[in-house]
Amino acid sequence: MSSDSMKPPIISLSVPRTSEQLELEPISPQSLVSKFWSDYHSQAPRKVISVLPPILYESLADSELPSPTPKALSYEEAAQQCRSDVWAIIKECERTNNKFSDPEFDIEKDFASYDHNCLFGIERACDDDDEEQCAKPRSVHRIPWIFENPEFVANDFISDIKQGTCGNCWWLAALASVRLRKQLMEKICVARDEDCGVYGFVFYRDGGWISTVVDDNLYLTEEDFDQDVYDGTGKRARLYKKQKQTGSEALFFSKCGGANETWVPLLEKAFAKIHGDYAALDYGWAGTAVEDLTGGVTTVIQGDRVLRKERLWRELLGSGEGDFLFSLSTGSQGNKYRNGLILRHDYSILHAVQIEDELGNTVSLVKIRNPWGEKSPSGHGEWGGAWSDGSEEWTPFMMKKLRHKFRDDGTFWMSFHDMLENFRWIYRTRLFDKRWTATQRWMSVGVPWLGGYLKKRFIVEVQQEGMVVLVLSQLDDRYFQDLKGQYEFILHFTVRSLGSKTPICQAHPVHQLHRRSVNCEVMLAPGTYEVIPEIIAERDEQSMPVEKVVRMAARTNPEKLRQVGKQYDLAHAKAGAVKVKKPSNGAESLMDGMSAFSEAKARSVLDASGTRPGTDTESETDSDSELECSTRSSKEQPWNAVCIIGLRVLAQNAGTSITISGEP
Repeated sequence: MSSDSMKPPIISLSVPRTSEQLELEPISPQSLVSKFWSDYHSQAPRKVISVLPPILYESLADSELPSPTPKALSYEEAAQQCRSDVWAIIKECERTNNKFSDPEFDIEKDFASYDHNCLFGIERACDDDDEEQCAKPRSVHRIPWIFENPEFVANDFISDIKQGTCGNCWWLAALASVRLRKQLMEKICVARDEDCGVYGFVFYRDGGWISTVVDDNLYLTEEDFDQDVYDGTGKRARLYKKQKQTGSEALFFSKCGGANETWVPLLEKAFAKIHGDYAALDYGWAGTAVEDLTGGVTTVIQGDRVLRKERLWRELLGSGEGDFLFSLSTGSQGNKYRNGLILRHDYSILHAVQIEDELGNTVSLVKIRNPWGEKSPSGHGEWGGAWSDGSEEWTPFMMKKLRHKFRDDGTFWMSFHDMLENFRWIYRTRLFDKRWTATQRWMSVGVPWLGGYLKKRFIVEVQQEGMVVLVLSQLDDRYFQDLKGQYEFILHFTVRSLGSKTPICQAHPVHQLHRRSVNCEVMLAPGTYEVIPEIIAERDEQSMPVEKVVRMAARTNPEKLRQVGKQYDLAHAKAGAVKVKKPSNGAESLMDGMSAFSEAKARSVLDASGTRPGTDTESETDSDSELECSTRSSKEQPWNAVCIIGLRVLAQNAGTSITISGEP
């Protein structure tokens, strides 16, 4: 027998490892990456869909409850609502023998109280006390006080438009294009009574028409005459008013070229009102403004990428009475100016002509307008090349043929070729008449960090062959800018026959900043098609989450939060997300309008009665602590991107229907 066989067996004892030993064990890189994404990427993305949840309406009449599924009004319905509102106001003015003062946008009261909620949003971009940093109007007066012989409109809206202090060149450039068609302007300016001081307007928003009314108070640049100055006869006060507070030039914001016309400042005021304040009109794109004024659909064209220039030129030639309106943007490539043009600035296309000069040469010319209505003090704002004012191309023959005069009025001519070379973006807005039918559908989608085409998509039934315009939009957050949150979305989509893998149309933004919508114009045969969205989300960690803004504004500026919050809720109700049934339990109702993060926090803070467990009231210290906890750095919060998107289908001489398919 060998000695090895006599050795006792070796017994292995398994000793449990301590937690410290486990922590020291290396974790694979893949496990670390997987854990990061598991923690960072929310499995069930949620967002604030109701800034003013049902609990706030508990003691109010049923008529105050917002509609759970707001109906998109047709133009006829919105216009009729506008007329009815104006007529009701006129009747009340006659009963009380008082001119109309708009309680929803009372700039006179807002100015006197120094609240400035009609001027600025929840977040103020400047210090109200710093006059140099934050230019503000110095007085408010009614139209009969400002104008000697006021007239709402003269010469069928053809008067010049001049930009004021607001940075809304994009909107005024659009207005200058739209105003050339009287029938379009009459659809916007629906009803008025100049004696009562009430004006009704209709605009397009998120797939439907809305109406609003304003009074005739306007902001002025100069303050009122100093009452401390001795003026026994009143002569000095009258002279001061005549020189500084009379006529269009006295207005702080936009104005008409005519000294006594009022349609531009009143229309601008109405547009500011529906967006909450004048600051909401700063910065934008002329193409989106034409959509807001007409209900059309804008395609963005990059000037140096036009494939068939002759096709674009034919559309431009018909822009006077045809299916399209055009506007332009110089873009931002450069410093401040290029060949006399202002960069980062929008212009209007007024007219396009193809004519022969005295030598028989055919010339393609475009008439363009700067919304400033004049050159800048440095002499910039108008084109300085061929066909500019004073250039050699303007022979007496051509001056007479085009009835052109050299004037500093913001209007100039340039060749079609030079227009394509010097304007970065061309906005081509298709207009729709009664030959077109429209259908739309909205839905809420979670947007993954990775991006890509979504499982959730729209199914479109086309009943008859014809031209179809498909528009994929997100909510217009200009109506609630301070509550837009941390996420920005870039939309794309592809269209294909149901069951096919071959795209019929693919829509992408031409410029990443043109984000409100993308569209596709295509001829479709009868059949079933799927529109598959692709959404890219970007997160701005410097922006405040919606829940933080609400918590802050509820204390610091509740009046403004009520106004903006209603606009936010109205928009988000389109996806059917907002529940407005009167609550039976405060805490439960509060959950309906919260993000997943806020909901979890609320459950830990509130008991069934809506108060903190064990307390009757919330102390200031506790509240501040909660605010700090609820607004931790977004780096500690998971990816939680949710986008409300809508598909609008316009078909020429053909009916369509839309359903939603796919997993959320």
